[in-house]
Amino acid sequence: MKRTLCILLTLALAMPAFLYASAEGAVFTTPYYTLTLPEDWEIDMSDTGSEDGYEYLGCFYAPDDRGLAVYAFLEYFEDMKDFSLWNAGVDEIREYAEMAMEDLADDDPVFLGTVMAGSIPFVLIRGTDGDGNYLYADTMTNGYVIEFEAYVLDWDDNVYPVTDRHIEQFRDILATLVPVT
Repeated sequence: MKRTLCILLTLALAMPAFLYASAEGAVFTTPYYTLTLPEDWEIDMSDTGSEDGYEYLGCFYAPDDRGLAVYAFLEYFEDMKDFSLWNAGVDEIREYAEMAMEDLADDDPVFLGTVMAGSIPFVLIRGTDGDGNYLYADTMTNGYVIEFEAYVLDWDDNVYPVTDRHIEQFRDILATLVPVT
């Protein structure tokens, strides 16, 4: 009897981890990093390319109408080649976030905090541009900025307001980033 209870308890404790692992979806892979996406998310790598130090790495999006669509970019800044958020302290991350907010000043930015992907910090910002409400996140290492822009879209590409659920979904995805070594 005790053995049966022990086995049942072990299975019950292991079940959430199993369900979480099986719920993971596709892996968004670039030459620089990977991200694990939620189950059923789609990936579009059909229009990738680079120009003048700015590289479009693709898009991934939720399978539902009015879901999150995330566009991925890599940008290089020669004058920042000696700077990295990946080993920065709290004050440096705060200063970097303020700089990002200044760059997005026309979009009425709101700083939503940092998201950690292991030891890699991302600054997370909400803004509004000519297309509508969006989320922005980036991190920098040695002048390279890994950057994401996320909108809530329907199937006709109409933009909708970002909700707390979308912010949490975006945070969860960012937290899965693993650099390619």
